[in-house]
Amino acid sequence: MTIPQPPPEPTPDPTSPQPPPGEPEPVEPEPFPNPLPGPEPGKEPPPPPGPLPIPEPGPIIPPRHPRPGQE
Repeated sequence: MTIPQPPPEPTPDPTSPQPPPGEPEPVEPEPFPNPLPGPEPGKEPPPPPGPLPIPEPGPIIPPRHPRPGQE
């Protein structure tokens, strides 16, 4: 009675990139389910932001002049 031999290991394809021996195979990160959520179906998208309000002018501060002898 003969013992069945296991099938030979498949030869790696030289054209496909193979990780070096001993290195773990790179794992593809799972894609996020929805990285940028858009407006939900049936809902109106929010209105675009309008122009920014102009702040009221404050007190005018005169420029500081250097002391004599300092520049």
